[in-house]
Amino acid sequence: MSKAELAILERRLRPIYDSLDSQNYKKALAECEKVLKKHPATTAAKVLKALTLVRLDKVADAMEITEALDVAGAHHDEFTLQAFVHCYRDSNQHMKVVSLYEKIIQVDPSENNLTQLFMAYSRERMYKEQQKIGLRLYKDLNVTTYYYWSVMSLILQAKENPELGKKMLLPLAEKMCETQIAKTGYTEGASAELELELLILEGQEKWKECAEFVDRGEAAALPMAPYNLVEKGMAYLMKDEQYAKASELAVGVVENMPDNWNVWKIIISATLSQVEKLVGSENEEDMESARSLIKTLGDLIVRIQSKSEFKHRAPYIVPFFAHMKLGEISRKIPGMEDLTPIFGDKVKQMLLYVEKFYTKPVCFADLQLYFKDMTDEQKQEFLKGLTLWMSGISAEEQAEGDESKVWAIILIERCRRSLGEYEKMTADDHRSLFQQFIAQIAAKGRSEHAQGVLCNFTTAHLWDAYRKENDAEKFYEMILLLEFVATTNRTDPLCKLGLVRAYSGLCATGRISALVKTLDIKAIQLDTMGHMTFPIYETSGRFNLAIINNTQLSMMYEQAEKEIQDCIAQSYRNGKFTAIPRMAAASQKMRLSAQKTACEVMNRYLSSLFVLDDIDQITVTLWGDEDPIDWKQLIDTRDFTVIPYTETPDYENLLEDMKKRTFQELIDISELRSTMCRALGAVGRVTHDNMEPRLARLQLKMTVMEYKNHLEHCCKEYPSFLIPSKLAQSPAPQHLAQWVHSGGPHMILEYLEAAVKLVDILDSGEHPDISLVGTRTEMAKKLIKLIEVPPSRNEGEKLPPFWMVDSIIKSSRALQTIAAIQVVLRLIEKVVLKLAKNVPTAAPESLSKPKGKKEKKAAEEAIAKALDECKAVVFLEHIRAKHVELRSAGNFLHSHFSQMLAYEDKHVPTNVGEGLGKAQLVLQEMSPSVESRLQRSYLNAFEDMHTTIKSRF
Repeated sequence: MSKAELAILERRLRPIYDSLDSQNYKKALAECEKVLKKHPATTAAKVLKALTLVRLDKVADAMEITEALDVAGAHHDEFTLQAFVHCYRDSNQHMKVVSLYEKIIQVDPSENNLTQLFMAYSRERMYKEQQKIGLRLYKDLNVTTYYYWSVMSLILQAKENPELGKKMLLPLAEKMCETQIAKTGYTEGASAELELELLILEGQEKWKECAEFVDRGEAAALPMAPYNLVEKGMAYLMKDEQYAKASELAVGVVENMPDNWNVWKIIISATLSQVEKLVGSENEEDMESARSLIKTLGDLIVRIQSKSEFKHRAPYIVPFFAHMKLGEISRKIPGMEDLTPIFGDKVKQMLLYVEKFYTKPVCFADLQLYFKDMTDEQKQEFLKGLTLWMSGISAEEQAEGDESKVWAIILIERCRRSLGEYEKMTADDHRSLFQQFIAQIAAKGRSEHAQGVLCNFTTAHLWDAYRKENDAEKFYEMILLLEFVATTNRTDPLCKLGLVRAYSGLCATGRISALVKTLDIKAIQLDTMGHMTFPIYETSGRFNLAIINNTQLSMMYEQAEKEIQDCIAQSYRNGKFTAIPRMAAASQKMRLSAQKTACEVMNRYLSSLFVLDDIDQITVTLWGDEDPIDWKQLIDTRDFTVIPYTETPDYENLLEDMKKRTFQELIDISELRSTMCRALGAVGRVTHDNMEPRLARLQLKMTVMEYKNHLEHCCKEYPSFLIPSKLAQSPAPQHLAQWVHSGGPHMILEYLEAAVKLVDILDSGEHPDISLVGTRTEMAKKLIKLIEVPPSRNEGEKLPPFWMVDSIIKSSRALQTIAAIQVVLRLIEKVVLKLAKNVPTAAPESLSKPKGKKEKKAAEEAIAKALDECKAVVFLEHIRAKHVELRSAGNFLHSHFSQMLAYEDKHVPTNVGEGLGKAQLVLQEMSPSVESRLQRSYLNAFEDMHTTIKSRF
């Protein structure tokens, strides 16, 4: 197509592009029809119509269009190809982009089409295929850049298969690189060849050659700062066990950059490695050499400290690090059992560090790393030294605006808590301390930074009491304190994050939404922080909000994936090859994110139950992609450090256990939803004309069995008495144990198993009996038990604080069960109508109105006879009657909502701030607004569920 023809086509398609860009998809569809009416052969308009249908969630209709156009031998212009790519990417069919360009290069092997195929292979990690395309581009166009694309493809193959990489792929890449450089030399002003050479050497673990390579003059062209290049060289020397040389270079660096912590770590590691080699010897000279190495390190620290004069932190942290790393090995060296003469007394060094750097917020984090290596005597000595130092600080006069004393208090209390002193305190002592902290937080003129740190430390203290004692009053006091600070502190995000975490266990969706908006969480942070809000809208029965929240997260993943792929393509074009492996790894991590998969599965699940109406569209959505999810490959990308903690070292073990358990629960609940969706979808696929009958039936039996097996696994692994983790860093609770033991998933399983038997009965030419799906009475009994959501209590007994939360979660899950049963009944109905032979859609009626008792009786007998002869119609009527039971269950559930909203029991603890003196007033002032927000959230949850009941049942 000529440039003039392309210009005409672009002008013709412009209204469609504008409508798509403005997300006005109905208008875009109308514009497509307008173009096709005048120019019916415009393929680009047809594909843009398919793209519009994809964005209108009509994927099946869109694929009918693309399958008719994307065929071997077809010629497509640039606009059509771009539309195809967007269509396939938006419908998550990325492999079709590959097959599209594979077909295109058969008829039009242009440079643009070949490079697009190369990038498509890159996205799908098809490195062997992209290597061939790179070589083809080089042979066709004689452009060196494409040759290096092929070399980079070999390096990426080697990363996927390290064994084959070392034996064949990397030596081949090295040979290719050497040959091309000998032929064309290094590209002036570029670093492509250098980056490839270094990647190949690293892949082969030729660390000596790597160190020599970065020491060459040409290495200055590599895309990194000079000091980073030096650090890289030292790292290579360490891997090559050239410890003395690495240490010598590192010493030279810290002389000029005393605060470079990475280089200090190299010095310590090099010293340790050399000493370890010498310690095993019985030669006295070797022992003396080991002593000399440790003394040299001590002298270096003293020398750098004298130059630094407390301007930098690193030289004063190094003694702690040296004690920790060299303490054990030094005991094997005669005369070196005690390192105090060389590195100084650990406690005194730590107290000196506190004295000089306590006003820096990172001071505690620096010290905390070394607490676990202290003996009990050292801990007590350190705490006594802190107390003595604090008395001196307290006696000093403080200028207006100077918060040194506050930071000293914060540091001391953090240290005391981390060293286990809080475990020894009485309840009264804890209460007194809490009172003092509130006074400091509310003090006039307190800076927002200090106020935020004080608040977070105080709330960690209260949360710990809630975790250990299940003390709802302290939990509520913590919320009140966080709300107090959040309303006055504009800059500190940690208080708001703490509130999000606290409210996630209380179904306070309204307040969470408001807090998330004020936090201004960046798109990329949603991957690591999505766990804080992920399931709360679903567990609160606010299904539309859950779908919106999950859709936003899915869009973030799609956009991030697109941006990463664009960066990879740009890196190939610019010859910045060292960035490609890291970006490919980031892309893979995003693609395999468990959080991403959980959101996508929940969206399929909720959309099918509560949004879609067309049963065929529901079936397609429930089934999802043809390829099942590989749950074992998914990666945990959640970041649990967003909420800091100052606990004892034992807390780390609790955190690790929580991470493992909550990640497995996220996988299990997502897999349960996924297997349920696939099983429901498989019932509908039996009726599809484009499905091979035997395959459809096999898939139905397999998916129902998978759902059953996983449900049994969840019931076993998550007993009914299991409660969610109460750690402050825990994700929002999934409540999987409550769901699997509610009876709902088992009711759904009964109907799925009935669907399997139904298909077998109909295939045999028989008609089903109503006993296959149970009686209405049996169904009603199970539904009554399912919707029994109000809290139970004895007469005159008050309900505990936050009593509404459990009822909301039960209501949400009950509503999901009713909706799922409704879907499976509709699918069963369709199966009967599709597969049964000679089935009327309703009970037969008499041809004329009966006259008299005899004719009326004869007519009734005729109807009874007809029904007896055709049990399928009776079965259909029975299925339709079960929908009535579902509607009744939904209405009863709504009556329970009204009943609970009429309860006069308070939602929050009544005794707030007792024994806190004036600090009690601060908390009590916040209580009415917080209670009102909770009530509003609960009302919104019930209103949303009521709307769902009215619209779906």
